[in-house]
Amino acid sequence: MRFALIVMLAACSKSPAAPAVDGNPGAGDARADAPVDEAGPGPTQACPFTADADGFFTRTTAASDYVIRLPVGYDVAAPRPTALLVAIHGCGDSAMNFATWGAVPYALRATQDYLAISIGGRDGMCWDLGTDVPTVQAAIADVRSCFYVHQKRIVVAGYSSGGMMAYKMGMTDAAHFAGILIENSGLYAAGLGNEDTALDAVAWKLNVAHTAHLDDQSFLIDQVRGDKTKMLAHGIPLVYREQPGTHDGTSDDWAQYLIPAMATWHAP
Repeated sequence: MRFALIVMLAACSKSPAAPAVDGNPGAGDARADAPVDEAGPGPTQACPFTADADGFFTRTTAASDYVIRLPVGYDVAAPRPTALLVAIHGCGDSAMNFATWGAVPYALRATQDYLAISIGGRDGMCWDLGTDVPTVQAAIADVRSCFYVHQKRIVVAGYSSGGMMAYKMGMTDAAHFAGILIENSGLYAAGLGNEDTALDAVAWKLNVAHTAHLDDQSFLIDQVRGDKTKMLAHGIPLVYREQPGTHDGTSDDWAQYLIPAMATWHAP
């Protein structure tokens, strides 16, 4: 399943034809053997829910609604700390739709081992980098009050406009995240000002996995490659892949490359 988005950031010539791959999913500052007591506090309230036939359900904060899918075998009565994927959709998409093709694509549902949320509040629209960070933060706080999120294994993820939000939140508040997952977006477009200054200021060298499409006319490959060069130069443990394709998002990018990359990510 895919969802197309055109973010009018630039219009230039077509990208080079040959894909390139740098790094491996799961590389970086992984700490799979970290002590369990680093998981942090468990849920503070009981949150009844009724999931749909595909396992998704919705909660609402003062800022927005958001969509949740629990890991396979999650025990509400005796929960164990689990990784959290915070997914942010692109322009024109919705929280529920992105949940089904990006945050928990069909191929991963039978073995899903992370808690996933997909942020609402901007369904059918783009995100506002200046005002929407609290919307995402409210959903994270709410889901942590209901379910056992491992505080050192929170990953922020986004497609296109949502990827801009993910980069902004991850880089400016790195202490609260284990990493960032990106499909078809750009660090250069995340409202960080001077990228080198922003990368110098990150609280720690958090993990990043980025997949780009060579003929994406919204986030041009040469600009994305510039981001890659800067992140690597600043010691960010980046895993990066280029694939043929346009700006259309694909479940395969998430199921086969991005989500597997976060399996061992752990914040310090």
